[in-house]
Amino acid sequence: MNEQLTKQLVCQMKILNFWVTLFGSLFVVAIVIIGFLLWQVVSFVNQTNQKIDEVRQATADSLNVSKKACETGGDVTEWLKNTTGICK
Repeated sequence: MNEQLTKQLVCQMKILNFWVTLFGSLFVVAIVIIGFLLWQVVSFVNQTNQKIDEVRQATADSLNVSKKACETGGDVTEWLKNTTGICK
């Protein structure tokens, strides 16, 4: 009877070991996938932030009328330099 109980316990331990291994492996794979997706999201947000900063800077430069007027040269620039304090 003791031998039969030992066989049953060994069989149950094998089944338990199988399920623990299966779910443990699935958990590790899920953590790796979540980590990869999180890295992708952070990279995408960083790249988007850089593009937005570039566009914001380009827009600010294109809307800076006094800077453009003072850098273009010509009669208007000379008149602005001589009569106003914009081109300092």
